[in-house]
Amino acid sequence: MRGGVCAAIAAYDSEAGVADVVRGARRHLDVVLVADDGSSDRTAEVARAAGAEVIVLAENRGKGNALRLLFAEARRRGFEAVVVLDADGQHDPGELPRFLEAHAADPDAIVAGSRMGESGAIPAYRYNSMLVARFYICLAANRFVEDTQCGYRLYPLRALEGMAFRKERFVTETEILVKAGDSGVRIVSVPVRTIYSDSHGSHFRRVPDVASISLYVISYMMVKWAIEAVRPGTIHTCRGAGTGRDRFGKSARGDWGFEALTLFAAMPLTALYFGWYFLSRLAGVPAFAGLRSCGVPAVKVLGSTLMLPLLLLFSIVDLAGNRIGIRPELTPGFVRRFYPNLFPGSTPAG
Repeated sequence: MRGGVCAAIAAYDSEAGVADVVRGARRHLDVVLVADDGSSDRTAEVARAAGAEVIVLAENRGKGNALRLLFAEARRRGFEAVVVLDADGQHDPGELPRFLEAHAADPDAIVAGSRMGESGAIPAYRYNSMLVARFYICLAANRFVEDTQCGYRLYPLRALEGMAFRKERFVTETEILVKAGDSGVRIVSVPVRTIYSDSHGSHFRRVPDVASISLYVISYMMVKWAIEAVRPGTIHTCRGAGTGRDRFGKSARGDWGFEALTLFAAMPLTALYFGWYFLSRLAGVPAFAGLRSCGVPAVKVLGSTLMLPLLLLFSIVDLAGNRIGIRPELTPGFVRRFYPNLFPGSTPAG
């Protein structure tokens, strides 16, 4: 098992933390690949000294590009799977055996780390956003994923063959999860620690990166539901590169334009799908098969989507109240009621 799996680390200006991550990973895996994503510090030198094999990129192009290069290099070397860790210390290499054990039990499944067992260690505003993100990413992926925002994952390379990953920066990790699940790849979860590394710092930009991820998921869901509506019985809408949502993202400019369009059209489209769903039920047509399989009434899913503006309002009220010493706490109860776990009965692997 050890010889068929390598570690992969995308690193940018990570001189302070990458050595500890590399040394920790090498206690469990023979090969650690690091992509130095155009760093201005000594990231490559420090990682190499710690025992990593380093790919140096001339300019910073973001985590998505670095991951694609790491996957390609792992394939070239004959590895069957890669475990992706962050370079900033937020992923504990000591937990690698959990991923390797889950991979041994189910070699074709993606193994996703989950911090949800330590919800008390996650700031409340972040935890609520994680629950809402999980709700929609699970819908898109046709799979329960306990923590859709944790980048600590093991990817079987064979499971990703035939898919085109075109998004950039941190959106790529969501794109992989969604497309893999929506093409039928199993996804299992293992518990990991919640670690926030203030000393090393994260390059995740809270507003623009969250917005980019949200735009992608919204656009994916609008396309997925349209396909499920017109192709009764269809659950998996990603059937390789150029299918499903990919049809509308053949160029960077076209992709951006399509996401902007679906953002403004999301509410009326959801209302349309709501009516379509009822008509299909009356006619006995098995439309929206993926939506029906999630374990929560489709009416509730569609209704929860229409109430997203209300969720945004509650979040703003909570944020404003917290700043003046009042704690309205409107968001947690609203999220628990309208954005529940999907695909009930799914459990972590570890």
